[in-house]
Amino acid sequence: MSQLLELEGRCLHCFDEIDEPTGLCIQCKHSPLLPFPRAALFAKEAPIYRILGWEESIDPIASFGFYQWLRLQWQKPDLIAPIPPHRTKIARAFAELANIPCPHLFRRVPWPLSPEKWEIKEQLIENDRTVLLIDEGCTQEQLQIAAEAISEAFPKKVYVLSLFS
Repeated sequence: MSQLLELEGRCLHCFDEIDEPTGLCIQCKHSPLLPFPRAALFAKEAPIYRILGWEESIDPIASFGFYQWLRLQWQKPDLIAPIPPHRTKIARAFAELANIPCPHLFRRVPWPLSPEKWEIKEQLIENDRTVLLIDEGCTQEQLQIAAEAISEAFPKKVYVLSLFS
């Protein structure tokens, strides 16, 4: 059975399980992997993971994401952006449920020093904007690439909602 992950007992930045009811894990207390809050919908072992690429799964997974976002009581975002940049279907379905714009915020750029680099279309983010990133399957390295890119645009607040922890 695929159940939404509980919010209690999770680190506010990496969403790993912790012993305390709320707060940060030992890693994130000393050096957070991400500079902003992150939550997830399902464990990678959840059966729903197997149907992730199916067209029929887009709306149900977006609905689960919307419900989890409501449970988190995060500030309403001004825009939603998918990560990685080439995966957009679930983020767009989520944005439609939330009635929030979902522009193509990131673009990949050739970068000779690492295998991947993203940049922001900065005109889309103003300093007072809140951004929700819908993580449709990023590696930890890609999450850090997104964090670095979005930090250069100086949004007011950023949240990450991952499909899987």
